[in-house]
Amino acid sequence: MNKTLIPIMINVVKDPDGHERFRAVTSLEEIARTPSAGKNMIEIQEAYAVLIENCRAKLKIIRENRKNRGDPLLKWELAKSINDFIKSIKKRGYFFVNCSRALARDLGISIREIDYLIKFANTFPKKNLLHPQINWNKYREILDIKSRSLQEEIIQKILRGELRTRDDIRKFKRTLRK
Repeated sequence: MNKTLIPIMINVVKDPDGHERFRAVTSLEEIARTPSAGKNMIEIQEAYAVLIENCRAKLKIIRENRKNRGDPLLKWELAKSINDFIKSIKKRGYFFVNCSRALARDLGISIREIDYLIKFANTFPKKNLLHPQINWNKYREILDIKSRSLQEEIIQKILRGELRTRDDIRKFKRTLRK
């Protein structure tokens, strides 16, 4: 049976004591219909808080030096954490409506970067599929290609030294559109 996913959002709210906290919310209809929905929202917002804390720690390592910023393995670890959280919500029967916006807000990175990270984790579900000699910016260019076989062709061209820069990759992508 194909169950419809229930939309949830994660917001930041300021408690009366002045502390900002994450709040997972869904429709009143869902809360009234499902006795466990309130408990699920609490568990999801707690898991989200842990995710944000872990991702901030990973981002701190990534931002420590120039080499780390382009390291695809570090970016993959970050991407996997985010993707695992999204999957865990889906397993519970929920859909994270404001996913990219909430993560961008709470991690201090752009929505576009969040979208690339999610796409990265889905395209390369295992770390051993990555090539550490290909930096993050080149992987972002690769992720813009929908065809997995064309992505692999670009990866091989990069590894053989035929595509050395992001501009080289972009020029090659333009030839594909013709």
